[in-house]
Amino acid sequence: MIQLGSLCIDACNRRVIIDQQDLDLTSGEFDLLLYLVQNAGKVLSRDKMCTDLRGVEYDGIDRSIDIRVSRLRKKLNDESRNARMIKSIRGVGYLFAGNPD
Repeated sequence: MIQLGSLCIDACNRRVIIDQQDLDLTSGEFDLLLYLVQNAGKVLSRDKMCTDLRGVEYDGIDRSIDIRVSRLRKKLNDESRNARMIKSIRGVGYLFAGNPD
């Protein structure tokens, strides 16, 4: 179990709870969230994320990571304009900044 304020991730059961409500995440969204949390505080490039999460090299055009991040932010109520948890690092990738509270 990983507890970050109101965000709780149960990796064994692939379950995420925020504000005492279960989140309905796809497998890809769950994997992305867990990956970001496990690398909290590190800026992760799209290339590294594609390689680590999907097993393929980033071709510079593939938007699958960006789409997954966008959907995950929406489910976490962490919209990109005022993102508290998942921050975009322009020209590089993403950073899990931490506690949702």
